[in-house]
Amino acid sequence: DYQVQGYQWLARLSEWGAGACLADDMGLGKTLQSLALLLRRAAQGPALVLAPTSVCINWMDEVSKFTPTLNPIRFGDADRVETLANLKPYDLLICSYGLLQTETKALQAVHWSSIIADEAQAFKNAATKRSKAVMGLKADFKMIATGTPIENHLGELWNLFQFINPGLLGSLGEFNVKFAQPIENHKD
Repeated sequence: DYQVQGYQWLARLSEWGAGACLADDMGLGKTLQSLALLLRRAAQGPALVLAPTSVCINWMDEVSKFTPTLNPIRFGDADRVETLANLKPYDLLICSYGLLQTETKALQAVHWSSIIADEAQAFKNAATKRSKAVMGLKADFKMIATGTPIENHLGELWNLFQFINPGLLGSLGEFNVKFAQPIENHKD
């Protein structure tokens, strides 16, 4: 039941034009809920999944198992320029965060119908090249999936939300004054 509710919530946010953060424990179905949403949006154009290299194979397997209508493409297995030039609806490009950094400009040149950043804590630090590469991606709908949206400090949460809903939490400075400092320094 919670997976159906999660999918419905994701679908509602995508229709409203808002990004989504799906943060729960490992093994509770974040990938399945994400795939259901990607299938719902597939006719609108190609989608992108970002994940650690070790998780990309799992995405390929899960797509084949649960959403065979989608066409999973492991980015980097063939000519990358040709792959990007030939993307169409129902294509799901699965790309590692490492390859995102190598092919930043090419991936940023595509307008995606949907982007899902799995294990999104991989770009929690706003000052990194990886974070800057992720922030430059364009999509009609962006979603993050993570079991650990905050590992060290609240600024990590701000950066993740800056990706899915830019400006929602204000600037980093505003966020620190209004939320991070009172919570982290004064438990308020």
